[in-house]
Amino acid sequence: MLMGFVGLPISIALYWLMLRPKKNDPFPKGGLFRLIIAAAISVVLSSVLSLPISFLVSLIRSGALADIPGLIEMIEQDPEAFKGLVYNADGTAPTLTVRSIVDMFFSAGLLEEGLKYLTCRIAIRKKGMIRTWMDAVVAFAIVGITFELLENVAFGAGSDILSAFMRALASAHFAFGVIMGYFYGKSLVTGKKRYRLLSFFVPLIYHSVANGLIASMKLSKINYVIGVASSISFIVAAVLAVIVVLRWQKNRTLVIPVLQK
Repeated sequence: MLMGFVGLPISIALYWLMLRPKKNDPFPKGGLFRLIIAAAISVVLSSVLSLPISFLVSLIRSGALADIPGLIEMIEQDPEAFKGLVYNADGTAPTLTVRSIVDMFFSAGLLEEGLKYLTCRIAIRKKGMIRTWMDAVVAFAIVGITFELLENVAFGAGSDILSAFMRALASAHFAFGVIMGYFYGKSLVTGKKRYRLLSFFVPLIYHSVANGLIASMKLSKINYVIGVASSISFIVAAVLAVIVVLRWQKNRTLVIPVLQK
């Protein structure tokens, strides 16, 4: 359990980074709490829904859903054959790498990014939450940092200290939050709804592809190299996000009032 808290100092540092411009212009009362609760709800829902979604993807890949009556009959008469059908159905995907990316699209990208986007959108509905473009970046980043922290606590219990530290260092959800908040804030500043689509789909695609490549590392030497590069890309993305945020804060680049909430 303690291994899950290895990344706590990194999370605290990221909270400080994002909240320091709010020192003289804080969120409305309870605003920060709303963002933290939004992230917590996202983690709980993603944990609950990940297994049935993965199961459904396996059924689709196996082709079992094309014959619902036959599927029901198989479950009733031969449960073991049904399990084999689900867990050994590899022939329907063009390649195992593509299958991994498709699986991660549903179980990681769409599920996790979708929940963070939805819950944060609900949290920032409170009047006064988003007054500037930078407020949007801060809000989505806070949800991402909290999601990462809670996820590390939940899944880091059985990890060794090196794995737990590397997981914390690769603060991908923080980087996704910065990307999400940047484009969402831009949509509020410009009034162009296409940026809301980018705020959702850019993190979704990056998350899905990178996780899919990491999941297929054992398939070949090439896959292993690409998977390692994908893992490193999370660390690079987090570092770049910190650098970009520091530059925005220094130059007050995103201190621009929004047109709408």
